[in-house]
Amino acid sequence: MPDTNAPLRRDDDEPDDISVEERMRLALGRLGTKAAVGQGGPAGAAMSVQTGPQRRARFARNGEVPVERVPASRVAGDGQRELAGEREARQRAEQALADAQAAIASLQAALARSEQATRAARDTVEEREAAMSGLRAELQRIAAERDALQAAKAAMPMQAKPRRVPAALRADAPAPEPVRWWLEYLKAPRP
Repeated sequence: MPDTNAPLRRDDDEPDDISVEERMRLALGRLGTKAAVGQGGPAGAAMSVQTGPQRRARFARNGEVPVERVPASRVAGDGQRELAGEREARQRAEQALADAQAAIASLQAALARSEQATRAARDTVEEREAAMSGLRAELQRIAAERDALQAAKAAMPMQAKPRRVPAALRADAPAPEPVRWWLEYLKAPRP
């Protein structure tokens, strides 16, 4: 029959000489390692609770840490250089801002001019379209008149047109005068 007073063992590898407290710690979180538990004694107990060897905080003593002394003028010079760099960067940024604002103003003026030109062109187009519509109406009126005249002409009976007689052949026309050179030719002696 098993002994009821005997401590319960989790692993067969754990030694029997571990105290009850250490067994409880092992059961609650498996703190420590089996090798640390197996050492026994107060040092072994301290190692089983912590994850590694305990180190005590140590502070540097005089002379252990090298100290470099920087002259104050060097520190001030670095600050002046940084300040000058910041001022230069600010001036560049302000100049870029002024350039951008000038470009914006220029583009806005160009936009206003183009809008004005567009409005003027639209007005001109509207005026020309109005004039063209007036001319179309006049053209339609003239075409209607022409059609009416042609219809009236087609409805009239055909009459014979008098022939046109040249003015030289008419009976009441005066006789033509002879050309001067012809008269001189006639008066000249003939050989």
